[in-house]
Amino acid sequence: MKKRFFILVVFAVCVSMLFSGPLSKTGGKKALDAFISATTKAAKADSLIEPVPGAKVMVELLPGPKGPCTTRNDGIFGVNFSKLDEVQGKDSSVVKLRFTIYPKDRTRYIANRYVFDFVLPKSQGPYYEFTLKFKRADRNSNNGEFIIERNLNVKAPPKQGPKQGKGSAVKTGDSYQGEVRHF
Repeated sequence: MKKRFFILVVFAVCVSMLFSGPLSKTGGKKALDAFISATTKAAKADSLIEPVPGAKVMVELLPGPKGPCTTRNDGIFGVNFSKLDEVQGKDSSVVKLRFTIYPKDRTRYIANRYVFDFVLPKSQGPYYEFTLKFKRADRNSNNGEFIIERNLNVKAPPKQGPKQGKGSAVKTGDSYQGEVRHF
C-alpha cells in the first residue's frame, strides 16, 4: 500500500511540474512550433517532386542498341538483360546506359536536361529498375529538373500483369502497366 501511495505522489509531482514548469509557457510552444515548421517545410519540398507518368524513355546501351519504354503512373520503368555477361564485353564489370526522356506533355515538364548516363555494376543485375521524377522550381512553375532514381531494393522484373512484348507498353484505361526494356 505504501508503494502505491509513493508512486502516486511521484506521478502527481511530475505532472504538476510538467504543467507549471517553464516548458509549458514558452519552451514547449517554441519546440512545438519548430517541429510543425520543419514538417511543413518538408511536406512543401516533397510536393514539388512528382513522378512522371507515361513518359517515353529511350534506353541506350553505350555503345550498342537502343529501344524505348514507357513509365508507369508512378514513374517506374525497368531494364532487363537476358545475357548480362555478354553485355559490353565479358571483361567489363559494368553496364553503361543512357536514358533520354520524352515526357508525354512537354509543356508540363520543362527542363534543361533530358539525357542521363548511368554506370551500373553487372553484379547487381540482370534487372535494373528506376523511377523518373520531376522536381519543380516552385509550385506554379512548369520549369524544373528531371530526377532518375535507381530502385535498389528490386532484384527481378514484376511477374504480375499482362504479358509484354519486347519494348512495349501496355495501356489499360488511363494507367500504364509496368514496362521493362529487354536487351
